[in-house]
Amino acid sequence: MMRRPFFALAAALAAVGAAGADTAYLKPSAFGPRVAQTVTLEAAFSDFCCEPRYAVQSEAFRVISPDGQQQPPDRIETFATMTVLEHTVTQQGTTRFTTGERLGRKGEYVFLDGRYHLVNSPDAELVHVPEGAPVLSSQTATVSDVYLTAGAASWEAARVAVGRLAIQPVHHPSLISTGAPFTARVTLDGKPAPGHAVLVTSEAQRLRGAAGHTVQTGGDGLFSLVPDEPGVTLLMVRLQAPAPAGAATDIRSYTTSLTLDVRAE
Repeated sequence: MMRRPFFALAAALAAVGAAGADTAYLKPSAFGPRVAQTVTLEAAFSDFCCEPRYAVQSEAFRVISPDGQQQPPDRIETFATMTVLEHTVTQQGTTRFTTGERLGRKGEYVFLDGRYHLVNSPDAELVHVPEGAPVLSSQTATVSDVYLTAGAASWEAARVAVGRLAIQPVHHPSLISTGAPFTARVTLDGKPAPGHAVLVTSEAQRLRGAAGHTVQTGGDGLFSLVPDEPGVTLLMVRLQAPAPAGAATDIRSYTTSLTLDVRAE
């Protein structure tokens, strides 16, 4: 592909606002299944956690077993508002379900004042674009993860790399409860991504019409939150970065989410 000149492509990455519609998520029928239990998961995009709006379609759906082995889900069915995955848990420990990194819609951006700005779209914000500013092609890349634990929690599935932008748990995601901190690290290509907003939303907030909130990653890419309500909670981080070599666009807009089940303390 012939890439257009771009004065800021040497920059490692640039942040975009965490708030935004159409976040993909995975929501299981059980976060703590038994061995030999068949679970279903809804994979959908939504403005809120976790109300399906339209289906996530991916050729990269994977189940990562507690021993680190990967396989497709046993069954995948796509409907208008969601895709349903079905899989039988076969091992003790923590199993990870992921959409894999899936490429989506394309758009155009300009880089101004340290940020990427969408242009030539009905969704674009009003921004003055200097004459001659390079217009960059972009494509979305999304990953959604959830961890299910049968018996004692384990870590092998969490250590498997999936996609460029990752939320890497420091505290185990199956052991999160109200009043206790949960810490994770945001990385891009395995390196800490500092100064990025992580959007936190929950089903409890949605049901009472409340908005989510954001927490910021530090210089080491770490962020922490202390949930004050039990229930399904969604973490989402979004950033844009130069696309990898050989990609069809100049940049990629990365969104990664992690679904948690917060237990009452």
